Parts: sequence; structure tokens; C-alpha cells
Amino acid sequence: MGYFDAVSRQNADEERVAVARTQAEYSGRTREFEYVSNAYNAADEKMYKKVCDMLGSDEITLNPIGQLIERDVYDGLDPSGKQRYILELSDKFRELQERYYRENTGS
Repeated sequence: MGYFDAVSRQNADEERVAVARTQAEYSGRTREFEYVSNAYNAADEKMYKKVCDMLGSDEITLNPIGQLIERDVYDGLDPSGKQRYILELSDKFRELQERYYRENTGS
């Protein structure tokens, strides 16, 4: 009587819709990840340029973290947020410093 054919077509249609929905969600998340990744990389590269300027100059830098702090961000934080910001910034400085020496010494 066609009952099973109708059920089979309905299941196939639902499966196609579910696959299309999943693909749309995946592509949306991929675009979002790329946007965040590009913004993050741009900020890292900007900071890396500052680190290169500091390390490449003949002057001794006494407070490199202080020079990297973004005051508008830092001033808006509570005391624990300031501490977390400094720790994250110092970790990022260490990574960028290692990258600088790797690129400039060839090792």
C-alpha cells in the first residue's frame, strides 16, 4: 500500500535536513573560529613587534611587561583580574621572547 515507501522517504528527507543543518552549524562555527583566530593572531603579531623592538634595541629593558600592558584594559580590571592579566601577559612575553631568539639565532 506504499506505507513503508512513504516512511522511507520521510526518514530520508529528515536525514537530509539534519545533515544540512549540521553542515550549516559547522560552517558557521568554522567562520567564527577563523574570525577569532585572525583577531588573536593580529594581536599576537602586534605584541610580537613590540617585543622585537624591545629586544632588538641596544637599550636594556628593565620592565618589559610594563611596556606591554595595555593601560585601558588593565585599569578596567579588579585586583584579581589585574593579577591574572599580568600573569598571562608575562607568559605571552616569554613565548614571544623565545620565538624572537629562535628566529634571530636560527635554532
